[in-house]
Amino acid sequence: MSETEGTPRVLRISFEFHVPRTLKGVNIRGVDVDKALNTMADRIIGLAESLFPWSDRVMVRKEWLYNWTDNTETFTLPSTGKNTPN
Repeated sequence: MSETEGTPRVLRISFEFHVPRTLKGVNIRGVDVDKALNTMADRIIGLAESLFPWSDRVMVRKEWLYNWTDNTETFTLPSTGKNTPN
């Protein structure tokens, strides 16, 4: 089967660790963030080899964000015959 055949399947798991805005005067060093990210990635990859043996690769995305403009809103849409249980 070629790379273009079949259904692509990806399992994505996300974690977000939030530092409270009210936590003042704490310098979170980049080297500490890198160490934490690398340790978590190594442990997850170690688990994945036995718990998800069907996978042929793991993509690790490491981010350290300052979400100054992160505004998420949820909007309730009107009920319809397709989005409301009968």
